Amino acid sequence: MSSTSLARCARVLSARARRAARDGRDAGASALEWAIIAAVVVVAASLIGGAIYKIVQDKSQDLQTCASVAVGSSCAS
Repeated sequence: MSSTSLARCARVLSARARRAARDGRDAGASALEWAIIAAVVVVAASLIGGAIYKIVQDKSQDLQTCASVAVGSSCAS
C-alpha cells in the first residue's frame, strides 16, 4: 500500500471514530431527556392521583356521615 492509501484510510477511520463518538453522546443525551420526561410524568401522576384520592375520601366520609342520619332529616355535607 502506498502512503497516500494509508493516509486516506486513516482519515476515513478517524472520521468514523468521531462520528461514532458523537452519536454515542447524542444517545446519552436522548436517554437523559427520556428520564427527565418520565420523572415529570411520574410526579404529575402522583399529584393527580393524590388529589383524586382526597376527593374520594371526602365523599366517602360524607356518605358515611349521612348514612347514619334518619331519613327525611337534613344531612350536613
